[in-house]
Amino acid sequence: MVSQDGPRYAERLFPAPRDHGIALPDRAASTVASGTDTVSGESELWYQGGGRIGEKAVESIVVYPPTGGVRTQGDPFEPVRIGVLIDMDLGQLLADLMDPIILAVEDALNEGAYDRPVEILTVDARGLPRENYLKVRKGYQRLVDEGCVVVIGPFISDNSVNLCATVNRTGVPCLGWTGTTRFYGEYCFTVANGDIPVEGGMAADWCFRSGHTKLGFFWEQGSSGDLYSDYFRAAARGYDLEIVKEVQLGPNPRDLERHLAVMRDQGAQAIVYMGYGYSTFHFADAFRALEWDPPRFMGTAFMFYSNSNRWAEGLEGWHGVDQLGEDGANPNYEAMLERFQARFGRVSRNVVVALSYDTARAAVHGIGNARIATPEEVKAGLEKIKWMPCTNGGPGCHLTFAEYDHRGYKGDFLTIRELRGGELHFRGYHRPAWPSNTRSPLLAAGRP
Repeated sequence: MVSQDGPRYAERLFPAPRDHGIALPDRAASTVASGTDTVSGESELWYQGGGRIGEKAVESIVVYPPTGGVRTQGDPFEPVRIGVLIDMDLGQLLADLMDPIILAVEDALNEGAYDRPVEILTVDARGLPRENYLKVRKGYQRLVDEGCVVVIGPFISDNSVNLCATVNRTGVPCLGWTGTTRFYGEYCFTVANGDIPVEGGMAADWCFRSGHTKLGFFWEQGSSGDLYSDYFRAAARGYDLEIVKEVQLGPNPRDLERHLAVMRDQGAQAIVYMGYGYSTFHFADAFRALEWDPPRFMGTAFMFYSNSNRWAEGLEGWHGVDQLGEDGANPNYEAMLERFQARFGRVSRNVVVALSYDTARAAVHGIGNARIATPEEVKAGLEKIKWMPCTNGGPGCHLTFAEYDHRGYKGDFLTIRELRGGELHFRGYHRPAWPSNTRSPLLAAGRP
């Protein structure tokens, strides 16, 4: 275009890539020592989050691969961007979300999975169930607009269902932690924190194996409430268990003490709860008021024991769905924790550390598998991941995706633990068997 004052010249529409000057020849290097604004320390209890309530995530973290002595032509490469979408109050767990992501990217670059810098870009856009649905949509769109080729999060099922159409419309692959089956589509992947339909079956199986045949059942309204309730009822029928009373709750429940008293009077031998977990404190108060300590089982909201000390106190006495494997059994988990301690100077042994590491590994290997660093090619790169070793679950837990299968965890990724006496006890993997097996004459005779 020519004006009266002469031609106009095109300026760079976007700033040129810059080199932070921190790359090392023998190992990956990051622009930060840790992923939050405060120095995290050791937890009071081994399973609690290693951070501090109220801390903030570093917005932009760049990780450079080891140079190995190679000299480039001089022009820096712009980092490929991985987004992190924080959609919930993480309490003491923010550092245990961010630091394993850094470690996973560094480990992958050290191994040669990708040979260019990677940027971890984070937005804090908390949404449902406590805040407005639109916040998390805008947060995801922000990461898309900033050029992220894959996004880690959301972590809550309500926000996953809320974002499903947005993710598939924008065409940027998303690695959610949701256990709902309603988060699906061409660009929706999960490294799931639980499996909501399966959790109902786990609860019924646990009651059956424990000899509890009469049950009180609570479930919460929400995007997955009917998945919880429908699958639990079906499994209970399969095990010939009787639900003496069923109660639908809101996130802030009413009359828990009265409902529990009725269940107790009607002969309930155990209590099953499936929901977000915000009811935990109310349950604890009601059990104390009734001076009743029945066997009780809950879904993946159980893992909020790491969120805060108060939450752990509220979960005292519950069995629940977890994803940490048997203590010392998963060599991938134990080795990762050694590297974690060496890198960040602290130990934090909870499920979020393992989930974050596995998810970030999937993200960076999806990028490494891609022909070029575009969202469409990274989606195809994720679908090439097969039997990726996992730090979560048992020693045989692995991640596998395919064109027709975007649910990553396979094998022993669901476990049962009990929080009792302030200690977290491993109570087994979820390995269901047919009820007929327990009546087998061969088993009764002790024969294999």
